[in-house]
Amino acid sequence: MRGKESSTFRRLPHVLCIDEGNSDRSQMAEGYLRTLAGEFVETRSAGLRNQPLSRMTVQVMQEDGVDIRRQSEKLLSRELLLWADIIIVISGPTETLHAPIPNSAVEKRWLISPPIDSDDDSSTPFRRTRDEVKRRVQQFVNALKLSRLSTS
Repeated sequence: MRGKESSTFRRLPHVLCIDEGNSDRSQMAEGYLRTLAGEFVETRSAGLRNQPLSRMTVQVMQEDGVDIRRQSEKLLSRELLLWADIIIVISGPTETLHAPIPNSAVEKRWLISPPIDSDDDSSTPFRRTRDEVKRRVQQFVNALKLSRLSTS
């Protein structure tokens, strides 16, 4: 009987999305990866600093049909870095994120500016960021699908 112990069993790739605070971009990427690539990857997100999940991030993701209310902010840890096969570092042009990427992981860098949380409760910057994150995740998922087809 074949199962998890079979020599032909392969686990799903582990994808870790990180950004500065794990309150918006990395959470969006995690939500889209779960939605668009759930059968291809296991995903988590974390931040170099621990900030609460942005209420506006949750709202704009719900507008696009992705519920991230159950996701929680996580601080980047050694265990998460070692868990990951692929680490997506999301930063803006003025951010310099230095995460200690282990040799066992592939690093991808996405240049995506953080949404500017304004006092007027405008969701426009969050929608722009969401749309860019979704575009990058979709490209990543398409590449994964092509990769799976070529190894089949």
